[in-house]
Amino acid sequence: MSISTAQDRRSLQGVMLLFVSLGVFFFSSLILYAIYVVMRVGPEAGSIRPFYLPPIFVLTTVILVAISTLLHLAVQASRQQKLTDLARYIGISFVLSLLFFLVQGIALNWMIQQLLQPADTMLNLYGFTLFLVLVHAAHVIGGVAGMIFLLFGLARGAYDHESHFPVRFCALYWHFLDIVWIIMLACFALAAYVSKVPVPT
Repeated sequence: MSISTAQDRRSLQGVMLLFVSLGVFFFSSLILYAIYVVMRVGPEAGSIRPFYLPPIFVLTTVILVAISTLLHLAVQASRQQKLTDLARYIGISFVLSLLFFLVQGIALNWMIQQLLQPADTMLNLYGFTLFLVLVHAAHVIGGVAGMIFLLFGLARGAYDHESHFPVRFCALYWHFLDIVWIIMLACFALAAYVSKVPVPT
């Protein structure tokens, strides 16, 4: 058990390094996004089309938080040796992750339609916003792959109260994705507000 704990500590250090690296990437991207917004809405930038967030982003946020919550419960279930509950939480999380991609796909399609309106020659904020949403969705794919790995582990009976680090890692990863998404969404909402404020002449 002590060997497993030592291995888990080393693994956790690697996980924290991964999160720091991803955090630097995401928050650097958000700083660039802020600069992008300022350049697009400044007085010297000319006319800009108002930016609207897809309302369905509210649903994707709820789904992400639900997945993160269920995986947290999965960690608790594994620690308490409640393997039936563990399988249920991971299974529901996996189904919700597929639902996330369906709903996010609808939102992305809406944004692409706004970006590619042929009659609109005004500047807009959809391009970089679309890029950030796609990058986040790509990282969610990593989270889904982690859940598939957990499902195979469940089939092998690999998890119990002493050995459940993969479950913990997957939960931490989704917690991180939640935090990043909520901050991104707040930045998008601010950009939407700024784009609608009249520019002084």
